[in-house]
Amino acid sequence: MWTDNIVNKLSKDIIYSRNDLHRIFLEEKNNLTTSTFKWVLYDLLKNGKLFRYGYDQYTLCQQDTLPAYTPIYSDKAASLIQMLSGVFPDLKFIVSEAVLLNEFLNHQIANNTIFIQVEKNVSLFVFDNLKDKYREILYNPDSKELDIYWKPDCIIILDLISQSPISHDFPHDILLEKLLVDIIAEKSIASVFSPSELPSIFSSAIKNYQIDKRKLTRYAGRRGKAEEVERYIGGIL
Repeated sequence: MWTDNIVNKLSKDIIYSRNDLHRIFLEEKNNLTTSTFKWVLYDLLKNGKLFRYGYDQYTLCQQDTLPAYTPIYSDKAASLIQMLSGVFPDLKFIVSEAVLLNEFLNHQIANNTIFIQVEKNVSLFVFDNLKDKYREILYNPDSKELDIYWKPDCIIILDLISQSPISHDFPHDILLEKLLVDIIAEKSIASVFSPSELPSIFSSAIKNYQIDKRKLTRYAGRRGKAEEVERYIGGIL
């Protein structure tokens, strides 16, 4: 693949910015569009050929310090991100899915659920556009609706909370700080695992990834879960 030629030219001793990589990629493929570059970069991160070191920082290999969290989406979730960002280029939305939690859980989630959080004033419009293509889709379901209508690989449309932390590089990818709060604050997300797993989720996340405590606690406060989050992070962060 042509991207392998680029990766082979990168240095293990250099930390690259997004703009650095874009320039290097254009030297190899001068007709590369911004959209294609975004998905190529995502694919390289997903396949472990590049690593996100921190905010707007990418490296060829893992560093000694903790890496930034990069969600590795299922093919269905990744295709939804690509489709929505193409059809609605100005839409604010963030995608999460149940199986993202498996790396933090003792008891693995076998049946996936995809959560698409969309800015509130257009979330119903997005739901209406998707329901003709996807049969298993719910809109802001309550507990009773989840019990009755949920099926494996279900898509759930939720309202995106204002002031949600957003990735600068990949605005539709969920940040770890947001994920950790949402598994407490969003009932439909919390329903996919046992509450007894929460301490180990936080412990594993803090042990393995960089976490911005200020960003985490600010969003937890926005969702009314500051005390609960503080209980799980304790004096670790």
